Amino acid sequence: MAGESIPNDSIVVIDSSVLFAMGGPSNEKYQAFERHVQHQNLTVRVPQQVAEELGESPDAYVYQRDRLRAAQDAGWLEPGQIDFTLSGVSTVVDKTRRRMGALSADDVTEDDIEKTDTILAGLAYQYAVQNETHVAVLVSDSIAEQAIADALAAAGVEDRATVVEGRRLLQSLVD
Repeated sequence: MAGESIPNDSIVVIDSSVLFAMGGPSNEKYQAFERHVQHQNLTVRVPQQVAEELGESPDAYVYQRDRLRAAQDAGWLEPGQIDFTLSGVSTVVDKTRRRMGALSADDVTEDDIEKTDTILAGLAYQYAVQNETHVAVLVSDSIAEQAIADALAAAGVEDRATVVEGRRLLQSLVD
């Protein structure tokens, strides 16, 4: 899916796999994404759970923390906090987990499903209903991509939500 599929002024929820794929500030994918975000006036949010995967914990790798800080300092990456008290958020998270389990029934157990993938769906739903704006979720796992799209559609926000294969998006921005 090309970058044009994310409307201007959208909120973008980004997964750790996409942040890993874009590299740091000196990487061409990072730079292309930063230009795209600024040109499209996108607000990029990284859930706390994703930041922890990237090394925001005290004993984490400095390189990962620097990557997040550089994006935050540039003004295009903000922390995202999921609000489980908002009606529907828990339901979307649960539906995403169940859907991922069904899509990968022979490959993983429910315990192996990445919790951050389910959080991405819940946060996207939260932003879609709270801000009544378009939300794009960038992931690089085809099962998560399908499960998140299905859960958001079941929640009735498919007209305000797009799930994008993040690595393909990054490559298209470089090309």
